[in-house]
Amino acid sequence: MTNHRNERHAEIVALLRDGDAPSQLLTLCELTEDLSFIERWGSHITGANPWDHTFTDTALDAIHGHLADAILDCDMATEPAQPLVDTLLDHARGAVLPAAEHAMLYKEMGLFETGEVEWSADRPYHADEFRVLIIGAGLSGIVAARRFKRLGIAFEVVEKSDNSGGTWHHNTYPGCGVDIASHYFSYSFAPNSQWERYYAKQPEILAYLRRCVETEKLSDSISYNTEVLSAEWSEHDRMWLVTTRTADGRARTIRANIVVSATGLLHRPSIPDLPGLADFEGPYFHAAEWDHSVKVEGKRVALIGTGASGNQIGPAVAPVVENLTVFQRSPQWNVGVQNYSHDVSAGEKWLLANVPAYARWFRARTLLSQNDVMRPAQTVDPTWNSDDGSISAENARMREALTQYIVDELGDRQDLLPKVLPDYPPFTKRMLRDNGWYRMLRRENVELVNCRTPRFDGDAIIDDDGQRHPVDVAVFATGFEASKMLASYSIYGRGGQSIRDVWGDDDPRAYLGMTVPGFPNFFIMYGPNTNIGTGGSIFFQAEVWSRYIADMVKTMIERDVDVIEVTEHASNDYNHQLDQRLGEMVWSVSPAGTWYRNSTGRVTTNMPWTSFEYWAMTQKVNLDDFTLTSDNTTSLSETAPPR
Repeated sequence: MTNHRNERHAEIVALLRDGDAPSQLLTLCELTEDLSFIERWGSHITGANPWDHTFTDTALDAIHGHLADAILDCDMATEPAQPLVDTLLDHARGAVLPAAEHAMLYKEMGLFETGEVEWSADRPYHADEFRVLIIGAGLSGIVAARRFKRLGIAFEVVEKSDNSGGTWHHNTYPGCGVDIASHYFSYSFAPNSQWERYYAKQPEILAYLRRCVETEKLSDSISYNTEVLSAEWSEHDRMWLVTTRTADGRARTIRANIVVSATGLLHRPSIPDLPGLADFEGPYFHAAEWDHSVKVEGKRVALIGTGASGNQIGPAVAPVVENLTVFQRSPQWNVGVQNYSHDVSAGEKWLLANVPAYARWFRARTLLSQNDVMRPAQTVDPTWNSDDGSISAENARMREALTQYIVDELGDRQDLLPKVLPDYPPFTKRMLRDNGWYRMLRRENVELVNCRTPRFDGDAIIDDDGQRHPVDVAVFATGFEASKMLASYSIYGRGGQSIRDVWGDDDPRAYLGMTVPGFPNFFIMYGPNTNIGTGGSIFFQAEVWSRYIADMVKTMIERDVDVIEVTEHASNDYNHQLDQRLGEMVWSVSPAGTWYRNSTGRVTTNMPWTSFEYWAMTQKVNLDDFTLTSDNTTSLSETAPPR
């Protein structure tokens, strides 16, 4: 080695000490195409988390040395052979990965299967006549717009806000952040090597989304400050007529062959109608509508609600307020994550930016550490009997581990345990990443009040026991109207039938969560039963929905189809299967309340499938489940040749 190479080798080794050791081993094998390294050290990978390994210091030193050599000597741009990747995938989490799931990982790694939708042959000339309207410029609307732009299909995005980003544009409360690892909470086609935190906060996520809008050159196709009032299907024109209104009051009717609703699931804040609230003397607002003109520093603040938003707000504001009174209807389960509050190291960033193979394996392992990892504890064991309400042995084990975590975090404040220990099975509600909740409760200026119906009285809140709590500012972390889907605008399908006629107020159903009989050429992103309750990324889901919808539109154009509509039979059959699987999950059987269920107790938000199962269901449009209509015929078979 020359002196320069020795110096560079030492620099790389120093950077490697900051990275994910299992990902480094997999990268070494890919770059060198030498499986002897995985044969030697692969058994030390015990899981998909960065800390799930048993490498000795000697082994790590050897891996770092060999990998530094490979980085200096190998062509970083060379794509690995598929058999090599398959072998390494079976070591990526310390257990063999089912072969059927490999293709899903290829897509996430940017290998072999990119997940893009392409024309079967040349782009049909009549594609010029097609128009797509996308409602919403959040993370779902962005990826949908990208799909249609790649295909050269005319589209417009209408967004009621003044900028893109969706929920990450609207939610700006203190402590706002993600509970899915950053390096998987991103599009597979736009990996970000420069995340500042392993679990990013809102400003960084919003900046990422807006960079994607600029990179994909979508800005000119987005109409901001434009609210959708109604969408009405015209049988005569075989088009959707969508009425919009701009912030300055101008109305416009948009004609579109296809409407894609990407308004999101959690975008309608819910503030309970509490007694005396209208006469409260101080400012109050929902967490999703945080009023930054109101200063909470040095104030007496009430935090009403202890779910995901409250869990982030409380620890963020407690150090700066005079006192914080937390009003809790029911306690939540919180799980600690080792790197939740950690900054991404310089070495990790360097590897992700400069070694594509490492970036691939790090993303793959991050996915494997998130997708459905909590599922075993959420699945009902019908043979399990327990006095603690648990639904299975794994659920009981999780309850014990989470209880011990709470005990440890409370430290010398064990008197709080009866208030903070849930009496329902873990995962009934959304499992929260601990933002320092229990340590916050130990502060002298924080009081936790169990109260189902707080009553406002002038400048105070009165709890269920009649105790008066003086308050300057009230913050509602009380969630969203999750089951009231597509409620922000009116939708009329065939024969003028409203979506509310079909769904009622809060009982939405859809085929694959994306399309509803009687509403042709209308597709939903983040629709009924498509939320991930067992661990995963909404970016992954958005890519799945957008791919399916774009593939459907592409098929329509290639076959010269005007109208496509899911059949009642197909939708009913799908929902029957869905209900059967939902019955096996904790959200359906736990007696405790959860926003996953509607007013009648049916789970309307979460899907019962694994992320892989849902991905596999949506890889190919089954035209047998749809009625296709064109100018020339009312029923085109699946075997009809494209025009």
